[in-house]
Amino acid sequence: MVVPSVDLHLPAGERRLAAGLAGAWRDVLYAPGPGFTSPLDPGAYRSSFVIVPVEGAAVRLSSLVTPAFGGELCRLRLEPLDHYRPETFGSFFKPSRAGTVYAFTPDRSGGAARAPARPDWRYDGPPLGDRLGRVHDVRVLRERGRHGEYSWEADRGIAVTAGAGGACLLLSVADSPDAALFVPGPGLYRTLLDPAAPGAPGATVRELLGYGEWPADLDLTVELLPVRTSGTLGRGGVR
Repeated sequence: MVVPSVDLHLPAGERRLAAGLAGAWRDVLYAPGPGFTSPLDPGAYRSSFVIVPVEGAAVRLSSLVTPAFGGELCRLRLEPLDHYRPETFGSFFKPSRAGTVYAFTPDRSGGAARAPARPDWRYDGPPLGDRLGRVHDVRVLRERGRHGEYSWEADRGIAVTAGAGGACLLLSVADSPDAALFVPGPGLYRTLLDPAAPGAPGATVRELLGYGEWPADLDLTVELLPVRTSGTLGRGGVR
């Protein structure tokens, strides 16, 4: 019997974009607004993100979401950006740059672009330029799942290792196709980078990847794989 399965692997063009992120970064940009931060998910930021390398085109990261098996699966999506307006984005390298949001006037008769008024709509942490200014390793976080007769593989995100700042994650989310998660420091997400690391209550692999409400018999594993610009992703990394 053929087991129904879904493959959500990065296509060749997006693998090339992921591989090209190894090198010097000029900035990591985000679209400010509601939902950017969450008290239930400290240390993770939800938005669409733009990585600006020192050389080459900027790369936008969001989520590609597809219905499957009565629910939704997702993978990270990478797109080149040849033209964009940097002033509309906030910056993780220069936190004083908060970008703009479109807000209605008090009488809701019109609106205009303005700085985000609420502190939870913008990044207010330390500048990340020293930590993430040079990335020397990019790996794909691949999720493998099986529930009953169904199975799937999905390239849920990328883990990047910077020379001065350790690892960070960019992770797709199924509930917001225009957004992804950016996790500058592993924190609760450490178990995705090292499954042998002790997990925290409420932060198991299932919960971090959005499967906390799925049935208990769901079989879910993750693996970090080196990026290959042709063919398939190579084996290796963390199992």
